[in-house]
Amino acid sequence: MYGSHYVNGKAGLGTLSAAIVLALGAANAQAQGNACNTPAGAHNPHCQSQEKVNMNRLGHTDLQGRPSYQPNVIKYPDNRWYLFVGQHSGVPNGRVTSCPANTLPNPLNGNACENNGTMIIDVTDPKNPVEKALIPAPAGGQAQMARMCLGSQLPGGTPGKVYLQRNVQGGANSGYQVWDVTNPSAPVMTSELLGIRSTHKQWWECSTGLTFAPGSKNTAPLWRQAQSMLVLDWKNPNAPPVYIRTFGLPGGQPGSTGTVATSLHGAISAFEHPKATQALAAWTNAGVAAGDNVVGNRIYAAWGVGDNGVMTIIDRKKLLPALYGGTWNGANPDAPTEAELVGPNSPTVGYYLMSPDQGGHTSFPIFGMQPASYAKFNEFRTRDIVLLASEATADGEDGRCNEAPHWSFVVDVTVENSMTAPPGTRVQHDAYQGPMGLATMSVDERAGAKYPRGNYCSRGARFGVHSSEENFANPYYGKLTSIAYFNGGVRIWDIREPQAPREIAFYVPEATPLTDTDGYMTNNVEIDNRGLVYIVDRNGAGMDILELTGCAKQVTETGAFCKDLANNNSPPN
Repeated sequence: MYGSHYVNGKAGLGTLSAAIVLALGAANAQAQGNACNTPAGAHNPHCQSQEKVNMNRLGHTDLQGRPSYQPNVIKYPDNRWYLFVGQHSGVPNGRVTSCPANTLPNPLNGNACENNGTMIIDVTDPKNPVEKALIPAPAGGQAQMARMCLGSQLPGGTPGKVYLQRNVQGGANSGYQVWDVTNPSAPVMTSELLGIRSTHKQWWECSTGLTFAPGSKNTAPLWRQAQSMLVLDWKNPNAPPVYIRTFGLPGGQPGSTGTVATSLHGAISAFEHPKATQALAAWTNAGVAAGDNVVGNRIYAAWGVGDNGVMTIIDRKKLLPALYGGTWNGANPDAPTEAELVGPNSPTVGYYLMSPDQGGHTSFPIFGMQPASYAKFNEFRTRDIVLLASEATADGEDGRCNEAPHWSFVVDVTVENSMTAPPGTRVQHDAYQGPMGLATMSVDERAGAKYPRGNYCSRGARFGVHSSEENFANPYYGKLTSIAYFNGGVRIWDIREPQAPREIAFYVPEATPLTDTDGYMTNNVEIDNRGLVYIVDRNGAGMDILELTGCAKQVTETGAFCKDLANNNSPPN
């Protein structure tokens, strides 16, 4: 789906007095450092955190104070925009209600006591987001992930309809579900897949229905690593998916020995990328006509979450059987051999090992970058990179930097491996030589000292990286990236020179009256097709809709450069 930048079509204020009132209200909110930390301030669109650079808050909703995970946005056939937010289970510390444990009252359903699940919000007007419905997760489970498809795109869908695919992690209903959310105020479940262990952050291709989902069957032969990768055909939203195979890292498959492989956090398929038919950077001709070495034939998978990280590059055709346009003809979809998982004839065409103290949480690819500083060189002027985030995982009182620092990395994947010799390279002894760390996007925890709340490690909750945005169609793609940094808020980097990313903007929210006693924690971030930035809070502080301002906004409008907030320098134009 593609969209344009949001343009506010409302007329100007009707009277000068109204304008004065709003201006005074905004000034008053700015002047009060904790104005957003009140019931009135939390919903005041003019209330801004006092810890921000080149970003402003446009709108807010408290998500009923429910701990939240993944925000994703879709434009409906009626041209309205809806945000879907997956949620963690549980109740923020310090929150007292009359509801049973692990449930909260849902004012959208007569204050019934309901589990956290998936919240649907109308964000057509970003200054006035409206919560429409909560789809509770089944008892004993949580539904952190939300992916959506239009019925007009999904091969088995109904034109005019909209579908939600979400995970259920834990409990008797552990697995995946599809819901008809055409009426966002009255969702209806249409199909589900049960008996799946360790579900999490799936990817749903709308044009094919193929789903690449963390997890594994709860039947023999059991995978040693429960959170491996299920490959499913869910093109028909009204029926359970067709199971294709289970894939993973060596050491995770049934019958393997030795150390158990690290877990899959999530995979991102580039099949629907706007440049899907474009050659990968190192392959100008070879295999392009056959659809082998093109953007759309790659899946990028992050393994390990917060430690023992691995990032793999998967050849989509080699992963799939002939029925789905692939070449895999393995005899056993449940128990592949090690050679089917890794090696010259496997789908794994790239393999990047991280330090044991870093893990793979999000692996978001950026294709065809042509940095200005490379222009006069005669090789490798075009690069493909992956933004690879490692999650900080320590929580609560022990979460105040009581672990290794965690960062987000720029990984150059232009050369995926050395099994073959694309232009400018040769076959090497190590078959997976190729992917290379270019840079680190880090925030010094001491940077918080200039603000009233102090250094980030002293604020409670977690400090460190969690995830990046994942929308190929956002207008900042290839230029800027957003990183959710837990109690460091959301940070914006200019990545046009990928070997030297530059932090140019940030917004650090304030806690609300519904927030966990450990404090706010920006959990996940997304950028929609209009260029709006959405952040949600893991500890119940709700959802903020943000916009870029100042020179950060000018990056895509004029090609301007901002000074790096960390060292106050800027590259030559």
